[in-house]
Amino acid sequence: MNPAANVHDVDGLTMFQLSLAHFQEKAKDALMNIDMDLRRTQDWLEGQYADWQAEIRKAEEALQHAMLELKRKKIMKVGDRAPDTSEEEKMVKKCKYRLEFAEEKAEKTKHWLRAFPEAILDYEGPGRQLKTQVENVVPTMLAFMTQKIAALESYQKMG
Repeated sequence: MNPAANVHDVDGLTMFQLSLAHFQEKAKDALMNIDMDLRRTQDWLEGQYADWQAEIRKAEEALQHAMLELKRKKIMKVGDRAPDTSEEEKMVKKCKYRLEFAEEKAEKTKHWLRAFPEAILDYEGPGRQLKTQVENVVPTMLAFMTQKIAALESYQKMG
């Protein structure tokens, strides 16, 4: 004699199935957002590098101009004494600082442009595994649960 399964309620299974479907939807959205964020970040890094390269060129031009002004001022004589070149020297220092700053930022951006693809590779393995689970395994589980819930509900009606 087979003992009865004594099934009274399948609401817990139904709630779990709904939660799993909700997880699947959220996980798909999250994976898609991550992919878009990775592309945007790569594009942003490339744009930043181009911007810093342009800033380097501007800073170099400004430095050349400031150095020419300093030389021009030094050549000028006011009577028998040397002219005051303190403003021009300040401008040369300021331009050198601006150039060094832009070069430093360009170098850091270049570092991240090289490092970012490696970071993406570190993400892609586990990300691809999750995507496979979400797109293949979870739908199979949801279909299986639908069948079992229907069978249990049918069993309940019998008894």
